Amino acid sequence: MTNKINQKKWVKTFQFFAAYLVAAWTLLQFVDWVLNRYNISPYWVDILLWFFIGIIPSLLIYLYHHERINQRIIKRREKIIIPLNIILLFTALYFGFGNSDLSATTKSIEYTTEQGERKSALITKEEFRTQFPIYNFEPKTNDSTTNWLEFGISVLLNEDLLQNKNLSPTLTGTKNTVDKIIGASRFFDSYVDGEFEVHDSTYTITSFVRNAKNGKVINQQTFEGLDVLKLIDEITVFITDYFTSNEINKPSYVDLDVEEFTSSSLKALEYFRYGQYEEAIKEDSTFALAYLYYGKNRLNFNQGKYEERKLADKAYEYRSKLPLQKQGETLILKNLAYDQFDNAEELIKLQLEVDPSDDTYNTMLYSLYGRTRNLKAFKTRAYNNFEKRPNYSNGIFFIYAALINEDYDKVFNVVNRMMLLNPNDNEIFAVKLQPQLFKGDIKAAEETLKKIRLLQPDHENVIKVYDKAIAYSKQHKKISNESLKKFVGEYRDGLSEQTCSYWVENNQLLKYVSNQPYITRQLIAGDHILVSGVPIHSRTWETTFLRDGNNRFYGFKTEQNDLSNSSTSMYWRIDDDMKRAESLLAEKKLDSAEITYKALIKANPKQFFLKDGLAHIQYFKSTDSLNLIVQFKEVVGAYGPRRFWIEDGKLFYKRESVNGSTFPKIELLPISKYKYINLSKYRNQFEFEFLENGKIASKSWT
Repeated sequence: MTNKINQKKWVKTFQFFAAYLVAAWTLLQFVDWVLNRYNISPYWVDILLWFFIGIIPSLLIYLYHHERINQRIIKRREKIIIPLNIILLFTALYFGFGNSDLSATTKSIEYTTEQGERKSALITKEEFRTQFPIYNFEPKTNDSTTNWLEFGISVLLNEDLLQNKNLSPTLTGTKNTVDKIIGASRFFDSYVDGEFEVHDSTYTITSFVRNAKNGKVINQQTFEGLDVLKLIDEITVFITDYFTSNEINKPSYVDLDVEEFTSSSLKALEYFRYGQYEEAIKEDSTFALAYLYYGKNRLNFNQGKYEERKLADKAYEYRSKLPLQKQGETLILKNLAYDQFDNAEELIKLQLEVDPSDDTYNTMLYSLYGRTRNLKAFKTRAYNNFEKRPNYSNGIFFIYAALINEDYDKVFNVVNRMMLLNPNDNEIFAVKLQPQLFKGDIKAAEETLKKIRLLQPDHENVIKVYDKAIAYSKQHKKISNESLKKFVGEYRDGLSEQTCSYWVENNQLLKYVSNQPYITRQLIAGDHILVSGVPIHSRTWETTFLRDGNNRFYGFKTEQNDLSNSSTSMYWRIDDDMKRAESLLAEKKLDSAEITYKALIKANPKQFFLKDGLAHIQYFKSTDSLNLIVQFKEVVGAYGPRRFWIEDGKLFYKRESVNGSTFPKIELLPISKYKYINLSKYRNQFEFEFLENGKIASKSWT
């Protein structure tokens, strides 16, 4: 009899429970519709879902004993279990969703147009934009004339999708399927790639949306036509519809056609895809996006103020062809090129209100933080960006910020969580190496390095620098502040205008390279050796400092190690007096410059460029301006790929691009009738030889 009663109670309990599940599911669907309809955070659906699931233990107890409980006869176990269930549930919801934005998915921003008109716009908040990487579109047949489209389609598709602020695409250069899945599954639910072929001038492109966990196709569509740019516009619509199909009442954005904001010349676009911006501009002199990227490239690598400003001016001139935010980017570039850093920072922050996750604007802002050594702002932004939008780029900034903040355990926790989610990922564990070394856990660092060598033998050239760091750390358990201070100073590259600054803060040796986005903490690997670089970044540096007769560092040689090769650069120590001397020379205050250079040469005999500067001053003072113009006119012309010309009474040089490598415009300063130096690339000098047959030969050396 008792068994039958219990059986009936269980049947009734499960009937009520089934009704509960149906009602809960119906409510969730209704809430989801309401949230989408009125642009309210979708996290409420997740909260309700986990609430309905989490309350099930208490619900089953109540449903089974509801007759007794309704009469307020409650046993001790129920007095414990039910409140404990509710407390644990709300605690879990708080920690799971406490930092989530539970308000509207959109926000209104205000901005001022170039005409001074104040406007407002409704945009989607960053955390509610759909994120996904874009990989290559593989050619089905090998054709050297169209193979550029493998990533050309991806590049243009990414630029087109960036116009829609409901989406956050990321362009990635990975081609191998396994690597795509590993990379995408770290941060995303899905990714985009494709394939294409060209037959009788007809383009056939298939775009895939794939599951990031296994690479399986979720959705696909094939596009065919004679105009590849129109097909890319159609692919944009397909991808946008897929990722926003369930979203109602989302803000809409201007969607310019690819040809409209890039170029109608496929040859120019091919050069653009390969980063050969100078050649792209030669093909299309109004290619605004090429001017913009070329200007940023020149700025990032400090190749010379002349071209930085010329390219910034050109990008700004043709800005009306670009999407609205790219137009803002041209103004930022112009301010940076003309050293208007306060204006640039204000403009960048305004743009980041619209698109907080934009890599370009964040990179520019990080660069300004590095220039001003604003560690607090650098760390805060890096942490916030990674929390809101975890991806590879934000992950690198997060690591650098965490090392400076000594948040080693935070790095370990992130890595361990990602390893748990992606057990087949044989790369992410390598991120632990640097924090282990800074923490002083040498044994763990040795194990990590050993594991990298075992699982990633092709990384040997990258990780070899850490052998020295580990050996030094074993002998020096604690690094004194004094041993760090000897590295402090500013150094300049011998082949560009790039500078590198070292300083000590909070007993850490930090480094910033001009116009680059990173502030990096340096590992001591010897009495005069530093190493740096995140192994997963596939690039590390070993820097060896050089001493003069007074046992001071006068420069350093840095070896950059990539997966398959290494390259070496030489930097020379500079100080405020040297900068002042160069400014006096540029302003033609020759008497003051001469006195300053002579004093500097005596104190800094290794800095050869000081002697060159003095030689120019003395030659310039001994020659009148008319004779100099005559001297310049004698050598003007083209010498193979080299071109020399006069502009505003000055002699300039530029070498034509070679295999995609471009060279900056440089002013040449005479030190004799035949020899010239320059202040852009200290190590490069030029000489002309007047031959017996009346011809002139041009030489250059380093």
